[in-house]
Amino acid sequence: MQPLEYSVMDNQIFNLGLSIYANSLYIVICSLVGDGASPGLQSIEGRWNASLELLREAIEELLAWRVIEKRTGPPEIGEVFIPNPASVWRMPWASED
Repeated sequence: MQPLEYSVMDNQIFNLGLSIYANSLYIVICSLVGDGASPGLQSIEGRWNASLELLREAIEELLAWRVIEKRTGPPEIGEVFIPNPASVWRMPWASED
């Protein structure tokens, strides 16, 4: 995985009012990226302590806020979830203006 050009973990995540599971998932993803691992679903599940349903909900919540984005990874990993810089984050109902 190519290194990101910004600091991965941004403490502003805690100011968004997201669910505990979304915050936890963000930390897991940032930890994987910081460790140089691809943040694919299998790697995330290996560090996830709650149900898979809560994981799916947390992924959708972070995607809706643009805190993470889904990309295609190598074939052996599949989809990966990359943390975006805080400048990209948006409320799900915010306009694009």
